[in-house]
Amino acid sequence: MKHRLGLIINPIAGMGGSVGLKGTDGDLVAKAQAMGAAPVAGPRAVTALTQLTELRKELLVLTCLGEMGATAAETAGLNSRIVSGVGSAETTAEDTRAAANAILGHRPVLFLFVGGDGTARDVSEVVGKSIPILGVPSGVKMHSAVFAATARAAGEVARRYLLADDRESLLRDGEIMDRETPSTGGENLSPKLFGMVRTPQVTFLVPGAKSSSPVTERATLAGAIHRASETINDERVSLIGPGSTMQALKRQLGFEGTPLGVDAVADGRCLAKDVNEQGILELIGNRPARIVVSIIGGQGFLFGRGNQQLSARVIRAVGTDNIVVVSSLEKLTTLFGNCLLVDTGDEDLDNSLAGHMPVIVSSIRTVMMPVRTASLEALK
Repeated sequence: MKHRLGLIINPIAGMGGSVGLKGTDGDLVAKAQAMGAAPVAGPRAVTALTQLTELRKELLVLTCLGEMGATAAETAGLNSRIVSGVGSAETTAEDTRAAANAILGHRPVLFLFVGGDGTARDVSEVVGKSIPILGVPSGVKMHSAVFAATARAAGEVARRYLLADDRESLLRDGEIMDRETPSTGGENLSPKLFGMVRTPQVTFLVPGAKSSSPVTERATLAGAIHRASETINDERVSLIGPGSTMQALKRQLGFEGTPLGVDAVADGRCLAKDVNEQGILELIGNRPARIVVSIIGGQGFLFGRGNQQLSARVIRAVGTDNIVVVSSLEKLTTLFGNCLLVDTGDEDLDNSLAGHMPVIVSSIRTVMMPVRTASLEALK
């Protein structure tokens, strides 16, 4: 075969998002399953691999048993070779590293993995800079600069990379970032750098790493946060998303919110903390509601990264006209692609969110930002 692609799927990646967990590391997968979470990694892997079907005759996927790769490759109609016996539907970090070691021995030209920051860390520990790696976004935490914007975009990036005459020209250094999880040290909002790898970047199909707001932005944000607090101080249920900007807003409203979760307020009081998708839908019922979010610095995602509790079902229930966005102007000006991105997993909803959206940036100023879907067509 002309092209050799390594593939590892973390079957449990992303399961905790809609149920309000901050990941599926350690014992959290059992908790996610008990709360009714459904697997998302497998279908996203198939979506990515389907972009490679035109290369079917010259592509060999080097992968693992069952849910860790072979099943998705078969579903996508691609030729595959199982080189790792690991194939459990409930994998561990050790499983991922073992699979990466096995695949590495067969020297693929690109390493595709499906998961979040934890999976990226495990793969990078084995692969380092020896082979480029590319992530299909399927986690709850995705701060690292190796993830394509969507599963379909990941497949397109892989396709372009495999077909490129000069592959080296498409590569850049990418940061492997992760933050501590509740099971390993509490809710730490600041991602840490765990290493550097080589990753393909084609236009802005692969956004950069999440950036944290520098100290100088705090003054800029203060006015915007105060204005937002006044805007949402009414009887309507306001669903306030995660992140440091939203945490400051929650404190402005008079309570210590959940840094990495979604909290609900109305009439100037906190109604519920750390609510998941189902809890949100039950809470709002037929009541008027709004969603209040900030953006992921360096990436520009409004939905689909770190706030999966605000799912497509929730956004539809609230209404796309009832979304309040707060950010510093500095963060907006440094966005890769100069736009906001949405990836709810519902392409019809993503298309309805596309266009322009007002963003509160100070006590008196609002800027209109272009919003693009993270679908493949929009990213071209």
